[in-house]
Amino acid sequence: MLTLEDPSCAKRNQLRFHVKPAPDHLIMHFEDIDDDEYDYGIATKDDVNTIIDFGRKHVHHSILIHCFHGIGRSGGAALAILTDQLCNAHLALDVLLSIKPDSVPNLRAARLADAVLKTDGAIIAALDEWTEKTPSVADFRQQKREFLKANKNLYSLSATHSLIPHAGCESAGR
Repeated sequence: MLTLEDPSCAKRNQLRFHVKPAPDHLIMHFEDIDDDEYDYGIATKDDVNTIIDFGRKHVHHSILIHCFHGIGRSGGAALAILTDQLCNAHLALDVLLSIKPDSVPNLRAARLADAVLKTDGAIIAALDEWTEKTPSVADFRQQKREFLKANKNLYSLSATHSLIPHAGCESAGR
């Protein structure tokens, strides 16, 4: 299982296994922010490397990938893993959307996956083509940016700053 949480996700919203033996469970912490210019706890290259390595470790198994809304961070992580496994970003996006049609993969994670996998921008190109054909995706991303600008107090700053305490994963619009 791959869990993607806000950096300051409230304990009551964290999914953890309490039985032994527990399945292999990777827990990552970053905000679902698409843009690079914000100084918040966004995905890093190390995060994406770890996600791809987890996918490689479980290439012959099913992986449950989830975040709070199951749209952005989980979509970005799944797209990175699928692109690595299928060696084709367009096919990976098609497979992702066949599994989870309402996915809107996190652009920051996708850009980092392009760099980690050395795809020469193929993942972002596939997402750009899909977005051009699917105006609701562009609208969703714009709404997400507007929500961030209006609610900066709900997001955690990067590790170079202290974390802003917030209500955790349950904030609206994320």
